[in-house]
Amino acid sequence: MKKVLKIGFCNLQNFRAFSVFHKSHRLFFKHPMSGYPSLLPFLNQKTISNNYILLIIFIFQNFCNFVILNFTLVCLETENLYKAVLINAPIGFAHHKIVLDEDGKPIDYIFLDANPAFEELTGLSIEKIINKRLGEVAPEILKDKFDWVRFYGNIALNGGKYTFVQYSDALKRWYKVYAFSTEKFYFTTFFLDISDEYQKLLDFKEKEELAEKFYQDTQKLAEDLALSQSVLEDALYEKNLLLYEITEVKEKLEEALREKDKLFSIIAHDLKSPFSGFLGIANLLSTNIEDLSREELIEIAKMLKESAEKTYKLIENLLEWSRVQRGMIQFKPDWVNLFYLVNEISSQQAVNLQKKELQFLNEIPPELELFADMNMLSTIFRNLISNAIKFTPRGGKVIVFATKNADGETLIAVRDTGIGIPADMLPVLFKVGAKTFRPGTEGESSTGLGLVLCKEYVEKHGGKVWVESTEGSGTTFFFTIPNQTKE
Repeated sequence: MKKVLKIGFCNLQNFRAFSVFHKSHRLFFKHPMSGYPSLLPFLNQKTISNNYILLIIFIFQNFCNFVILNFTLVCLETENLYKAVLINAPIGFAHHKIVLDEDGKPIDYIFLDANPAFEELTGLSIEKIINKRLGEVAPEILKDKFDWVRFYGNIALNGGKYTFVQYSDALKRWYKVYAFSTEKFYFTTFFLDISDEYQKLLDFKEKEELAEKFYQDTQKLAEDLALSQSVLEDALYEKNLLLYEITEVKEKLEEALREKDKLFSIIAHDLKSPFSGFLGIANLLSTNIEDLSREELIEIAKMLKESAEKTYKLIENLLEWSRVQRGMIQFKPDWVNLFYLVNEISSQQAVNLQKKELQFLNEIPPELELFADMNMLSTIFRNLISNAIKFTPRGGKVIVFATKNADGETLIAVRDTGIGIPADMLPVLFKVGAKTFRPGTEGESSTGLGLVLCKEYVEKHGGKVWVESTEGSGTTFFFTIPNQTKE
């Protein structure tokens, strides 16, 4: 026995079949290893990225074959260990019996066995489905656009094995399924929930273009695989699969590192200005507290409280932004009054404005509203106003104005009477990694990341951002937001 197993594992091309019959589960596995497993004979979902899904299908098919082979070998050793593997497998498993009407047509199926992963991936309780019909435990699935009963009935009555991707309207999930039958009237399924991966693919390409190309490539690949059984092709497939997995992991790690670094930079950049105000007041109190009257101390305490509240809200917005970057919060535009929003941002900068004796003018019409994401718009204004204060000498002005133009956009500008921007810095001002940081008029620090964020958020709204500046004569940052009709 051990010699047979050793030969089988060492030369899989010559391994033809292992079979085992499990009475309590009514399972019969017969797994030919003389080629690739068959692909789905029909592919009617037109929304999946070609190369990515094809590779996932190959991985899944070969993994299922591997699971079936190992189930067979384990069962030859001990039934208990076989059950333990099924119970602990991360892939959903279920065994069924088809139900026919008087004319011999499939009308339902009965659940005979399932593992815990089945319950986790479908939401159907194992205790409630065993020895029950699908129509009894989940009748809503029978109303799916895809006819599961007819499809599985064909497998149970005619045999064969199929790998396919399908959406369940009732469960609102995409599944990748491997289904087969080796005993008439019975069929077995292994499946994975691929909803998250599928949704990501939908974000990159047009559905109709993807569907057509995916269908054609899959059909061609199915034909190629049917003719390809050589050891060389097996080796090439394994090599490409390994390269794909390595590339995917590398890209995810690099993206995670970029997002982490960006988040830390944003927090340091956006919080530094409010805390500079705190330090200024603290320094005033520590050096001149005995010379301050009670009224002046009360006023300073109020400023500290207000600044602390504004800073706390700022931290909340930054944390909210970090969730957006990780895909936890979607872009959610709503109607925003620009006049009041700019007033709120300017109040957050009140300490810095007073410190540099700057005049702040909000010339936005009080009734002007935009359809925009509040958090993103706040970040744009906070960075542009903070920069204007930073690079404007004492006694200068910071002006914010906005107007609707003839192009169906609202033009917004933040202007200062500051020191301007060097001409050689203007072309790279909005580029990540460019060395655009420089100290303010009173030594304030700057990372240059704020303008990169402004560009990212403006473009998220479908607008544009640019700057006009002459060194020594002030700077004006412009950006546009498309207008929407308020119903």
